[in-house]
Amino acid sequence: MEEVKPDEKLYEVCIILKDVRGAIAKAAKVLADANVNIKTGALFYIPGKPEIGTWTSFVDISRATLSIQDLEKKLQSLDEVADVRFEEPKPAPYEVIHFPVLHGNSRAIIIGTDTFAALWEGFEGILTPSGLEAVLYNVGKKIGTYTATGLKDTYGLENKDLISAIVQAAKALGWGIVKFQDIDFKDLEGTIIMKESFEALARQKKPYNVCHWARGFFAGCMRVVFEKPVEAVEVKCLATGAEYCEFKVRWKI
Repeated sequence: MEEVKPDEKLYEVCIILKDVRGAIAKAAKVLADANVNIKTGALFYIPGKPEIGTWTSFVDISRATLSIQDLEKKLQSLDEVADVRFEEPKPAPYEVIHFPVLHGNSRAIIIGTDTFAALWEGFEGILTPSGLEAVLYNVGKKIGTYTATGLKDTYGLENKDLISAIVQAAKALGWGIVKFQDIDFKDLEGTIIMKESFEALARQKKPYNVCHWARGFFAGCMRVVFEKPVEAVEVKCLATGAEYCEFKVRWKI
């Protein structure tokens, strides 16, 4: 969602650009010359079509010197532009031009931590805390194995490089800020620090550790890194008042 000030008239514009030098600059100049204020934006390639990409932005047209129709015509007249779409986000300023949302080539969904909190509490009421703990841990393990295997196979990564990619993935997906430390490839053990854990933030002020999905995820990831089955235990949790979440992984005997 985008914040809208009282004096703004918000539109979302999606411009399909050919992959040529200066394409973004020329499109931006058309908007700037018409006194359109570009508020936020994102640029990315379309999966399977490396010759074109999309530039999507929220723009304020309250002081624009051209109408939406004239802006579309000016942008479409550029050789670098393949297509243009304007949409007024009413009644709420959601980003709605792009659907489905993608993570790489896979469809993704966006769920807020408040929604997760409601899910967790609902599941816990049915399964009891210990039952939910087992379910989340095993699901996290499968997802961790899938994620690490995908990174390993797609990019040819292993050992420390694979760990670095897992750290990137966790941050990019909003799960948390992860740091691996004291990773012992001989004894197959180590420590993982996770700051801003989405799981802990969704279930704050608990008298017990709550990041069972995360510890399962790390167990699954490290199984791929070590090429041996491992288990993970949470020894500190943000939800209980700790500064961050901390996990210990060790070889499963």
